[in-house]
Formats: sequence, structure tokens, C-alpha cells
Amino acid sequence: MKLTVKCEDFRPLRRNTLCGFASVFLQEIGLRIKDLSIHEKNQSRWASLPSKPMLKNEALMKDAEGKAQYASILEFPERAVRDAFSAAVVRAVIEHSPAAFDGEQGDARDSRPAPASDIPF
Repeated sequence: MKLTVKCEDFRPLRRNTLCGFASVFLQEIGLRIKDLSIHEKNQSRWASLPSKPMLKNEALMKDAEGKAQYASILEFPERAVRDAFSAAVVRAVIEHSPAAFDGEQGDARDSRPAPASDIPF
């Protein structure tokens, strides 16, 4: 069964590879996923499922380089499915917000959302 991914919201936030956060709706199963992180590096674009910060004694855990650590909440067991879902989310984000991957947050380009459309993956 193919699922239809519809982007309902995109909030830009530029930081390293991060471009912002999206909320999507999977119509056939009635599932809304909020706070997917949307990334871009070089010519690659991808979506990551939401995660939660890892805490120890109520403090944020960090790796050896001082970066915050996060734990998965949801996951796809197969890479092919994960990659297809990520690509469908990126297409849906572009349909919803054509300027999602444009420059910095303060970019002067038109960033009004386009009408949402259904993107099957």
C-alpha cells in the first residue's frame, strides 16, 4: 500500500544542516507526525523522524564533542522504507513551502506557502 504524505506546516530554522521542522499527515492511516526535522547538506536533502533529548539526572546528555544526544521515538526497520519516506516528506515540504531550502531564515525571497498537494511515496 502506498501512503500519501501531505505537509501541513513548515517552520524554518537554519542551523548547520537543519532547515526547519515540518508536520505531515499520512492520509490513508490517519497519522499526523509533528516536528520532523528537515535537513540539507551539499546536494542532499532529508527528513528525520522526531526524537527526544537524552537526559541523565535531569541534565541533557552530550557526546565527547559537546553535542546534545537524542533518542529515537519512531523508526523504520528497513533503510529503503526510511529513504522513501524521507524523500516523500521532502517533496511534500517543497510543495507546501517552496522556499524551505532557500538561504538563511531572513532571505528576502517569497516564502508564502504554496497550496498543499498529495505526494505518494
